[in-house]
Amino acid sequence: IFNNLPSLAPPTSSELRDELERYLSSDPEHTTDALKWWYDRRAVYPTLSRMALDYLSIPATSVNVERTFSRGRLLLLYVRNRLSAQTTRALMCLGNWSALDLIKDDDALAVAQLEEVEGDASDYEMEEGWDDIDLTTLD
Repeated sequence: IFNNLPSLAPPTSSELRDELERYLSSDPEHTTDALKWWYDRRAVYPTLSRMALDYLSIPATSVNVERTFSRGRLLLLYVRNRLSAQTTRALMCLGNWSALDLIKDDDALAVAQLEEVEGDASDYEMEEGWDDIDLTTLD
């Protein structure tokens, strides 16, 4: 049961440096889908692939940025203006990741059907790492 314990520990700076050096010394590969490329290499570059999936899911053109702001405005209606920045970010990422099929609809539905949390959520602090992407569940 404890065989995987070392793999759960955060990487050291030398491990991160080694991963980056391996990536930079590898031959360039042609790809038309960068997200898929990083997803396929998540075992080889675990930390870099997590970062790449985070950054590459950000819209790259001003048209998509305008669309994202429009969605944000729809999300932050005058009635819902009490959403925290953290919640707004999470909801917008969820929408983008769902559109890219990085999140299963059944999982999103299961979370949506959870019981409401009572009380004022504005003073609730999210756990460290709540927004980490677990790529092992995407298989």
